[in-house]
Amino acid sequence: MTEFIHEPYKKVLVREIIKMSLDDLVSLIATLESASAYWAEGVLFVSFAITESDDLGKREIEGETYLDRVMFTRYDKYTKTARSSTNVEINVLNVQKSHLYRDLVVWLKKQPVWNE
Repeated sequence: MTEFIHEPYKKVLVREIIKMSLDDLVSLIATLESASAYWAEGVLFVSFAITESDDLGKREIEGETYLDRVMFTRYDKYTKTARSSTNVEINVLNVQKSHLYRDLVVWLKKQPVWNE
């Protein structure tokens, strides 16, 4: 029988954190092909990974990954969609049960950009 082992990342390095208005975040996500926003812990966000390479592949195996950018806005309650003031609408995925994404949001809330 196959053995399955859950091994969470040990480290996630984030290159850039960008706080945005809801309108700007919705507009950005709407321009991306088949993209959705994520929601957890009162935050609507999207993240972009760094393009894969052999070196990054080795780091992944060691439990380390990189996010090029995390863009976010405060969004108190989960809704299946988010709408801008110009009626642009995007899908929202509830990732509240993901330990990784909850940890990311808790970490975001401790960063100086959170209070800007």
